[in-house]
Amino acid sequence: MSILKFIQKLLRIKGYRVVSFTFHNWCKELWLEVKPHKNGARCPKCNRRGKIIRTLEKPRIWRDVPVCGRLLFLIYCPREIQCRKHGRIQENIPWAAANARGTYRFEYSLLSYCSIMTQKAASELLKISTSTLSDMLHRTISRIREGHRIRGLTHIGIDEISYCKGGSMQLSFMT
Repeated sequence: MSILKFIQKLLRIKGYRVVSFTFHNWCKELWLEVKPHKNGARCPKCNRRGKIIRTLEKPRIWRDVPVCGRLLFLIYCPREIQCRKHGRIQENIPWAAANARGTYRFEYSLLSYCSIMTQKAASELLKISTSTLSDMLHRTISRIREGHRIRGLTHIGIDEISYCKGGSMQLSFMT
């Protein structure tokens, strides 16, 4: 098995292959260049295949979870497609949200770390600044919670007396 195939299997990149890798910043960063296996590309809104118009010249860079103490970055030149329903649009990137600078895997570890430790400790583990972590955390939470609104809620009842006595908080929702 080649090194590129090993890296691809290690990171579980489906539908894309790792073409090359380079070390940067005195071997502290691993940059992986990724290309698709097939020619088809999907629309990010309707997930239908579209005709590829062109490949963007400037590559985009996504940050991934650190591996073996090294920062990991994915490099890919997205393609523009012609969707029948939405017209000219950039293809769906399966490892990251639209306009995101980090992968889904990075966002998941960010959310996991922040739920069990302070943001300062999480930023040290992920090797990013605390302000960047805070910004990414708020963007990720707002994107995930976007479709999870409670509809028709008119009243919330809280039993604060039993909560002050040491009992569990009981909530009652009325629609």
